[in-house]
Amino acid sequence: MLIATWNLNNRVGMVRFRPEAADAAIALDADVLVLTEFYPQQHEASFADALHRAGWAHQSISKDTGAKANRVLIASKHPLEPLDIRLPDFDLQFPSNVVGVRIPSAGVSIVGVRVPWYVKQDAGLVFAAWDWLESTAATLLDRPVVILGDLNVGLKSNRSRGGEHFRRILSSGWQRATPVGTASYFGAAEKRSEVDHILSNGLCGLHDARYVTELGEYVLAGQSDAISDHAALRAEISV
Repeated sequence: MLIATWNLNNRVGMVRFRPEAADAAIALDADVLVLTEFYPQQHEASFADALHRAGWAHQSISKDTGAKANRVLIASKHPLEPLDIRLPDFDLQFPSNVVGVRIPSAGVSIVGVRVPWYVKQDAGLVFAAWDWLESTAATLLDRPVVILGDLNVGLKSNRSRGGEHFRRILSSGWQRATPVGTASYFGAAEKRSEVDHILSNGLCGLHDARYVTELGEYVLAGQSDAISDHAALRAEISV
């Protein structure tokens, strides 16, 4: 099964929404799409409908907490069921950035997540977010599970950004897809980093991972006219 994650760079409406992002996501042609930083405002219905009409008829969106917060949308070609996981409850941002589903036909569960970019004075929230993610990952080792999205952390990130937590997860039964390509995040002043990830436990395999910055007429990331400042990350998973 082909799976992909892409941060749409909606930034709770601070960036102009790009309706063509739906067509670009469709062009990824993954069986399951996990779209993070999803905040289309008045375009939500048309965006979801475009995916539905193209074959991604099964969709699940993260919880609306009532706060102005980015969300996560999972769109699938296969029927979905809710995944019973305890959502974080220490603030109103993180719960809206997490959604879990089961894909019965494939025998795998998916957790789509974006760790919010908490500011430095909210370091305690970073640790709380990673405490939740680490403990949740530990409870999901007994079944085939893939965790993916924008974790806002790299392999060498420091402790204050969740680097230690991330490395502990990777040493506790989880593996990370190692993509072909330059980076997943393309920031100002030529800043490049790998903050979008696909993780699987020992009951799933990851293959042929790659960052996608261009697809036909669509520029996903890496240029001034790109739809987002993040490349998509795509990989094959096997159970």
